Amino acid sequence: MLSFYSHITLRYLKSRRGIVSVVTGFSLVGITLGVAALIVVMAVMAGFREELLSRILGVTGHGLITAPGLTYERAKDFRDKLLQVEGVTAAQPFVYGQGMIISGRNSAGVLVRGVDLDDHHLFEDNMVDGDPASLNDEKHVIIGKTLADKLGVNVGDGITLLSPQGSYTVMGFIPRLVQKRIGGIYDIGMYQYDSALIYTSIPAAQRFYKMDDNISAIDLKVKNPDHVNSYRPYIEKIVGTDAFFKDWQTTNKQFFSALQVEKVAMFIILALVVVVAAFNIITGQTMLVNDKTGDIAILRTMGARRRDIMSIFLINGLILGGLGTLLGLCSGLLIVHYLEPIVSFIEMVTGASIFSGEVYFLDSLPAVLVPQDIAIILGLSLMLTVLASLYPAWRAAKMDPVEVLRNE
Repeated sequence: MLSFYSHITLRYLKSRRGIVSVVTGFSLVGITLGVAALIVVMAVMAGFREELLSRILGVTGHGLITAPGLTYERAKDFRDKLLQVEGVTAAQPFVYGQGMIISGRNSAGVLVRGVDLDDHHLFEDNMVDGDPASLNDEKHVIIGKTLADKLGVNVGDGITLLSPQGSYTVMGFIPRLVQKRIGGIYDIGMYQYDSALIYTSIPAAQRFYKMDDNISAIDLKVKNPDHVNSYRPYIEKIVGTDAFFKDWQTTNKQFFSALQVEKVAMFIILALVVVVAAFNIITGQTMLVNDKTGDIAILRTMGARRRDIMSIFLINGLILGGLGTLLGLCSGLLIVHYLEPIVSFIEMVTGASIFSGEVYFLDSLPAVLVPQDIAIILGLSLMLTVLASLYPAWRAAKMDPVEVLRNE
């Protein structure tokens, strides 16, 4: 019996013709495009968040510790104690301030970050020219590639660094300025950092900002950034209750919340493509039922039950939806795999920059396939297919064979 109804189901799939075939084709293409678009967009959104989070936390750390009167010696003592806490991977004292960099006729506002000379690993994977060890000489700074291109400087070139602090004289306010030399150029791949953040040593930054032996804060890094807030009791025990600890989730809460909202919004918008394709399935299946009324009546008179008729058309629609979902899955995975060449080709043809670092923070389009997202997309597509096939199948099962044959 099962083989017989399976044969009928496959026969109905092959027998579609005319307008029924056109509507079926549109529904198949719609599901394929919808599923593929959802997979690509969700992969890009997940990759964007992961890459952005990795680069932001790679520079700023997972938590920030500040305390009144925090000196460098005191910070080093805190660092040694913090590194003894299980799960803490780094604790880096630093000095932070604003400034302006000038080279010839070019200038730019910058953020100056004074780092410990032992923190050369900051640049291990990001240096494109020069040597991180140049920070041992207080006259050297390390700048981002985007900033170097903007200023037109290379390693070894001299620049002037201005501080917003200065002295008031009879001639007015005179900003503090020092002469520096480019000791290295890094490329994190994030426009906001590569174009504005420069590194120097802590002693050089302290003198530049007249901070004596004080520092700005301590950057904390842990094994699991998502649980960084669980280290708060240990931090307060070490640095005291007068210290202030701020984790990355609090610092970047609005930004990453906006990314999550955008991801959900894009999912809903693109899911509507699959919904429209599901409506086409309803139309196609309804037209197929109308075309096969005589066959349905004959099957009923031969002993087929209502649920058997319903199963035939339900499986019929599910096969169409499953095929469209499978094609969409394959297409989506293929596009994600070749995403960079596809984007490069489109940019070459159109002459426009699709993914500009100045707008999207990163200078390349990342994509990460999350199994949970793919499972949700496939489940949604198949669920909509089943729901779209229910009404035509129920309508076919509801037919009275006597009335149908009388009308025939």
